[in-house]
Amino acid sequence: MKKFARREWVHVAAMVSVLVLGVRCAGEPEDTESHDSHLMLDNALLVAERKGLQLCVELEPSLEGRSQELLEALKSDVAALEESHPLWEKAGFGQAPVRIQRGCPGAAMPSGRLEGKGAMVGPGVSARPSPFRTFVYVLDDAKAQEVLGEQPALRARAELMKVEEHVMAEVSTALVIRASVLGTSSFQETWLPTGLGLRPLREAAEATPADFVPKTSEGSGLSQ
Repeated sequence: MKKFARREWVHVAAMVSVLVLGVRCAGEPEDTESHDSHLMLDNALLVAERKGLQLCVELEPSLEGRSQELLEALKSDVAALEESHPLWEKAGFGQAPVRIQRGCPGAAMPSGRLEGKGAMVGPGVSARPSPFRTFVYVLDDAKAQEVLGEQPALRARAELMKVEEHVMAEVSTALVIRASVLGTSSFQETWLPTGLGLRPLREAAEATPADFVPKTSEGSGLSQ
C-alpha cells in the first residue's frame, strides 16, 4: 500500500498524536520499546500488526438490559460510515470485516468530568497495544451528565505506544458517548469518524481544526 501523500494528512483526521515526554516515568524500565508492535503511518490502523478495524465496547451497568440493542445500533452506525466515507478503503479499514467486541482491555468506565483536551480513558501507555483501534464507552444519562456535562460525546486517548526515546504516539482512540447518540446522524457523521481517525463528514460545532489534524513533535521523524 502506498503511503498517504502529504495532502492526505489534511483529510485523514486525528490519525496520530505524538507527545514529547520530558522525563522518564517513575519505575519505567530501560527496555520498554515494543518488540512485537510497530507504528504504521500508511493508514489509520496505526499499528502494523492490526489486520483490520476492531472496536471494543464498554456499557454502563444500568444499560446491560439494552446491550443487544445498543451493540446493534453501533454496528449499524459503523456499516453506514463504511458505505459513505470516501477514505474508508484508503484508511486501511477494508482489509478485513469490521469486528466489534463487548469488553475493553484494562478499561474501567470513566468517572468524573472529562475535559476534551488531553483526556485519557483506557489502558494508557502500552508496549504492545491491543488490536482495538477504538474503545467505545456508552453512558446512561445520569453518568453522561457527570462525565460529559452537556456534550453528546467526547474523544479521548485510549492507548499510547512508545515510538522512540521520550516520544509516545496515540495508537488507539476512546469515544465516550451518551447511549442516546447511537443511531443519530451526528454520531455517524461526526463522532464516529473522529473516533476512528477519519475526517468527519460533518464538523461538530464545538470542534476546532486542531482537534482533527495530526500533531507531531520535533525530532520524532514524523511529518504531516
